[in-house]
Amino acid sequence: MTDKIKEKAFRNFRSNGIHLTFPNGNALSTVWGCGTYSDNYDMDGGISVDNFNKFLDSDTVEIMIIEAPDKLRKKIEKKYDFDGDVKGYLTMEEWLDVIKMLSK
Repeated sequence: MTDKIKEKAFRNFRSNGIHLTFPNGNALSTVWGCGTYSDNYDMDGGISVDNFNKFLDSDTVEIMIIEAPDKLRKKIEKKYDFDGDVKGYLTMEEWLDVIKMLSK
């Protein structure tokens, strides 16, 4: 029997996103920028000196719950009105609330 590989707490999987794995095993993906459901989703032109901050900066994010018990997942989905895939345009306060719920 092989041991499950423990995920690192913070993992960058793209230049504008993070994957958080909490000590309890719950996990959350957070992204923003071009092609995501965030306020800078339509940023085009790629990364350049002129638009680097625009690419990185956002007031909202898109999340996907990677790992959580069904009951908790359904509670978050109900509170933030989404159906299990991704939820976009979360504010900082909403994102922190999701983190709080997943980290308990």
